[in-house]
Amino acid sequence: MKPFSLLLVCLLLFSGILAAQDTVVKAPYRLTHEMSPEELLHKSEIGKTFVETNPPAGPVRNVEEFGRMQGALVRYPFGIPISLIKEMAANVTLTTIVANTSQQTTVLNLYASNGVDTSHCNFLIAPTDSYWTRDYGPWFESDSSNHIGIIDFPYNRPRPNDDEIPKRVAEMLGIQWYGMNLISTGGDYMTDGMGVAASTELIWNENPTLSHDQVALKVHDYLGIENFQVVPDPNINTTIDHIDCWGKFLAPDKILIRKVDPSNACYTALESAASYWATQTCSYGYNYKVYRVMTPNDEPYSNSVILNSKVLIPFMNSNWDDSAKAAYEAAMPGYTVTGFLAQSSTPWLSTDALHCRVMGIADIGLLYIKHIPLSGTQPCDMNYVINADLIVCSGSVVKPDSVLIWYRVNNGSYQAVHMSNTSANHYKGIIPRQPAGSTVNYYLFAADQSDRRETAPFIGAADPFTFMTDYTNIVPVPDTLWFITPTDALGGKVTHLHNYMVSAVELQDVQMYSGGWPMWYVDSITTHTFPYDVNPGDSVYIRVRMDLPTDRYTGTFIIDTLNYTTSLGPRLVILMINPQLLGGIGEPGKAGLLGNNFPNPFPAATSIPFRLPLQENTELGIYDLDGKLVRLIFSGPLGEGDHVFTWDGTANTGNKVAPGIYLYRLTTDKEVAVKRMILIR
Repeated sequence: MKPFSLLLVCLLLFSGILAAQDTVVKAPYRLTHEMSPEELLHKSEIGKTFVETNPPAGPVRNVEEFGRMQGALVRYPFGIPISLIKEMAANVTLTTIVANTSQQTTVLNLYASNGVDTSHCNFLIAPTDSYWTRDYGPWFESDSSNHIGIIDFPYNRPRPNDDEIPKRVAEMLGIQWYGMNLISTGGDYMTDGMGVAASTELIWNENPTLSHDQVALKVHDYLGIENFQVVPDPNINTTIDHIDCWGKFLAPDKILIRKVDPSNACYTALESAASYWATQTCSYGYNYKVYRVMTPNDEPYSNSVILNSKVLIPFMNSNWDDSAKAAYEAAMPGYTVTGFLAQSSTPWLSTDALHCRVMGIADIGLLYIKHIPLSGTQPCDMNYVINADLIVCSGSVVKPDSVLIWYRVNNGSYQAVHMSNTSANHYKGIIPRQPAGSTVNYYLFAADQSDRRETAPFIGAADPFTFMTDYTNIVPVPDTLWFITPTDALGGKVTHLHNYMVSAVELQDVQMYSGGWPMWYVDSITTHTFPYDVNPGDSVYIRVRMDLPTDRYTGTFIIDTLNYTTSLGPRLVILMINPQLLGGIGEPGKAGLLGNNFPNPFPAATSIPFRLPLQENTELGIYDLDGKLVRLIFSGPLGEGDHVFTWDGTANTGNKVAPGIYLYRLTTDKEVAVKRMILIR
């Protein structure tokens, strides 16, 4: 070989080696989460070529991370372990970004050899710069037509291939792409799906040409965010400033914030962050429930992924791993919480862990139940109205009679009531009123013609909405006086109108006698002067007596009412009068309203028949002989015709009641009827 030719070959070989080394150095998977020195030189180019589009037609709803996901987005070469990939692909479609078909074949073989369900895997062939799919990946929204689309933004890194991925995902899914010209990153953004979102002050710092109001307007127009919480980053001396490094929305009313020892430099700032969120009003109308996860060595436990009913957290092979798992399980009952150790080549870092490297893909046929739950203490003297809107993104319709309220009282068995479609996508239902001191749990369920089934809250019965019942108005206690024996009639029965409110209520008048038959009268009362102010916590007591004429027995109670007139409207006390005392005949039509229960006596269950002449608000309850409500069987609107309800001999608590005589009372808009039944064991 000629010397020149040999020299040329050597030069070519040497240049090839240099080129190969250069490729290794600049390979996408060698980039770090932070910008490299070379990238810092190009920082000013971020967003310069970004093309903004018009926002989606509002109202817009930004899909929350803890909402329904159809898949997850990762990138090869990986920043996550195969064990995590296997876990995700078990239940959702895993989309892997690869550079070419050769890489796709390599990944498929890798998946198959590690037991990954490849039937749940697909591939997006596209160039990338890094594996931080959370940071550059798509954000999802639904628009006024209930179509799921993608909101894209200039990625806060000069990595043009990564920045194009949201467009490619939109093309893959066949959905609309929107460009929002706001430099951002997925690790520094979280939303509750109900108009609240949060980022650190990084969002302001990286968009210096926009005012704070202009930033808020962007996220409002493109993502439907009404309350954009921009907060300081409590992690001191870091260069990432992402919110997922210390905080995470777990539900519309729950936020997780990391905790450190008092000796940690971040302690004061993290405690301040926790206190701040504990005073903020969540989308449900009360203050956030703040949960803490201990990270004494800056473990990235908040950098987790919620994938439907699974919570995937980074484990550090630390004594604190089990504590982190327990913290999530306490905050998210019903979810499966699993930890994953990182690959040695791509370890979890305090500012770069599992969440940064996985992006959820929202269900593009989402069925979403929008509901502001009842909470706190609710009045025990009225039914509980439940409202919800159904957002159906599949193009199908809600299945008839599929929208349900499942509720239970005092940890009894769940029972269902239907919600009615009142207008467009709005539904309404009623949980019957419950005695004071009850704890009511409930969740909503709906299904559509695409066979999607959804609950609210997302996890359903495992972590239901909860409220307590108590007197919160001015009400008569008891609200029913039972005159069963001669002693009751002659000695009288006492009730009091009690003010459970925080302000005085004016009592304008009290009905002092019946004015007809049956003959009863008020023989003693707290005041005879009206109007009379009933102050908070005070009562007006009355005693009711009656005469005892003789006549024939009819077998059904006589019903009458005593009326209070207040500045808040009338308040009624029902008088239940044993006809054996009066010998009189009930008002015409009452006897035919309520049938006889059968069988009677009964050892376990009995059926109660009645007929309604027209549609009316109806309440059927079981009472003991002291007039105390034992079981509310039904409360709500019922149509004209014959109806039969069954009582299984249990109280509202779900426990069996003692054998004996019980009363069943039917109340409609026009009438009240009562009969007796005998329970034997």
